[in-house]
Amino acid sequence: MAENHAAPENIEAAPRRKSGIMSLVKALAFVSVIVLLEVGAATAFLPTAEETRRIGEELARTSHGEGEDEGAEDRHGEHGDDEAHSSSHEVSLGVYHVVAFNPSTGASMNIDFELFGVVLATEEAEFAERYLLHEKRLNEQVTIAIRGMQSSDFTDPGLGLIKRVILEKVNLALGKTIVREAVFSEFSFAEQ
Repeated sequence: MAENHAAPENIEAAPRRKSGIMSLVKALAFVSVIVLLEVGAATAFLPTAEETRRIGEELARTSHGEGEDEGAEDRHGEHGDDEAHSSSHEVSLGVYHVVAFNPSTGASMNIDFELFGVVLATEEAEFAERYLLHEKRLNEQVTIAIRGMQSSDFTDPGLGLIKRVILEKVNLALGKTIVREAVFSEFSFAEQ
């Protein structure tokens, strides 16, 4: 019985593999080669900055229905902008009186203004049609946008943030980017 419990002396220990720094270097080199191959492939397929600009201009022209001549005007800088403003019209988007209550401060804001939108002359008929179809939705979106503003947003002399938000909401309500700029008239803001 003593023979069964004795450890066999003839069994050799399995050789242990060395975990040296070379195996880490090999793994790092392998990963680096893979990353460099991916970067090279991406660079080969991505367009250059000039191609991207050209594609963007083409997309802008086709989405707005503009021809080659109007795209050339935009490249001329200020002169093209003057011509673009002369072919646009201001259309009334309504008179608004919005009261918003802030429960955290207990104050209410009274905002009164008349809203106008700048529309290209070529798109004025389409705007009138869409405005008649979506007038109530547009009024609701403008009111929601105004109520979502902080009182500090109304102290900005140019009302930049408010104009951008309202422009986005108006075009969203119309279903197409027709209004190019939001313009306020007789704007008054009071917090009580």
